[in-house]
Amino acid sequence: MSAPVLRTELLAIVEKLLAGTKKGDAIELDTVGDAVGAMTIGSDEIDAMIAVIETRGRRVVTRPGGGGEANLKTVLTTARTLRAELGRAPRAQEIAARAGLSETDVQHALERARIMQR
Repeated sequence: MSAPVLRTELLAIVEKLLAGTKKGDAIELDTVGDAVGAMTIGSDEIDAMIAVIETRGRRVVTRPGGGGEANLKTVLTTARTLRAELGRAPRAQEIAARAGLSETDVQHALERARIMQR
């Protein structure tokens, strides 16, 4: 799997996150969000950053108990597919139905994406 292309600023963030880590290491999703900070970033770009990190042999994880990184990736991928199919932004209930997640899990993932977009 080849890594997606990121804009220069986001690639620099990924490089900083990868610095001092080795293949197999974990990077917390909250750490990714903190690194993005107040930069304007879309959900597709968040998904691409995670993909680059994983392509480089690291894992993106959340603190125990959440399963948030898996849900975030699922929600972003599903939302992108539905947007293309529907020609509009999908509603949380539509994403939940397609992704096989609860609406609450989808809302949590979307909130995490919004936090990372700040």
